[in-house]
Amino acid sequence: MERRELIQWLVATAGLQAVQAYTPGDLLALGRDVHRRTAPAQPAVTHVQRTVAIAAERIVPGATDANVGAFIDTMLADWYTDEERERFLHGLQELDARAQARAQRGFSDCPPADQDAVLTALDTELTALRAAAGDEQANQHWFAMLKFLTIYGWCTSEPGMRALQLYPLPWRYDGCAPV
Repeated sequence: MERRELIQWLVATAGLQAVQAYTPGDLLALGRDVHRRTAPAQPAVTHVQRTVAIAAERIVPGATDANVGAFIDTMLADWYTDEERERFLHGLQELDARAQARAQRGFSDCPPADQDAVLTALDTELTALRAAAGDEQANQHWFAMLKFLTIYGWCTSEPGMRALQLYPLPWRYDGCAPV
């Protein structure tokens, strides 16, 4: 898959309303900028941040190395509306409730097999919603937001770009750099 196809797929599958009109190059630049502005992980991590980081790692192995949890936190704070943030946070409560029903523990305390089972069930439901109601309604689901932000954060991170063999960026030019 080519980089442009991947970015177009990201927008198509879980469209972030504010950036749908951006070109693939603009989306890449936006993602890279968010990574630059994202603070390194803090030692005091909240339950929500821990849950997001663990879920992102289960969705895309290597998301922790790419600091995707902090990326998602920055995107939610800077790019999403209050309503969208609330929907996302309520979804994380739903994630914990499903894990509690399955394994009598919160999501972040479950073994990886139970985490995968809960995420797979959510993904199956999202796929069914997409088939029944269409992309626009499915993209409003909190789990679609989580998947989109996880993949977008990983693909625009340095570790993700290295894994996709897109690093260093081919259009960078430092004409005045010392030899």
